Amino acid sequence: GTFEFPKPPKSDAQQSYGPTRPLSGEDNRVYRIGQEVFLRDGHCATCHQPNGQGLANVYPSLARSNWLDDDERLIKLALKGLWGPIEVSGEKFDPSKGVPPMTGFGGMLNDNEMAAVLSYVRQSFGNNGDLVSAETVARVRAATEGRVNFYMADELLKEHPLKTPAPVPAASGPKSDAPGR
Repeated sequence: GTFEFPKPPKSDAQQSYGPTRPLSGEDNRVYRIGQEVFLRDGHCATCHQPNGQGLANVYPSLARSNWLDDDERLIKLALKGLWGPIEVSGEKFDPSKGVPPMTGFGGMLNDNEMAAVLSYVRQSFGNNGDLVSAETVARVRAATEGRVNFYMADELLKEHPLKTPAPVPAASGPKSDAPGR
């Protein structure tokens, strides 16, 4: 008989670009379209860099970012842009220190392209989020069509608070038999 070895899990380096998990069929097609949109001149990679790491003190990293976990928050900031002081993965980004606003891409990307690029980001750079549907983008676009300005960071976070990050595991040390440990 034949024996097939299971595929080993992806290394951190392999997951840093993505896709983070195996994608097939339509999901893989959407991912590839999103990658193409992300890398277009003047689009996401221009600021966030092709590796998603951003530029220190200027453009936030997209790697393992808790800003990506809410569909509506993510779609709103991608459609309309974002302005104001924010914190991403412990790093502060402050307009008073020269941080520019994030451009809104609602006028440049259709619903399918927007869903694809957000799905690409959620499946790249160590992120392992759900793909975004074009229907969800269309719904949020329709609900925000009258808005012409950037979202202010505090306004967007009031509407869609960041989820509490998972606790960081304590440093391993000698185990105790004491109750509660």
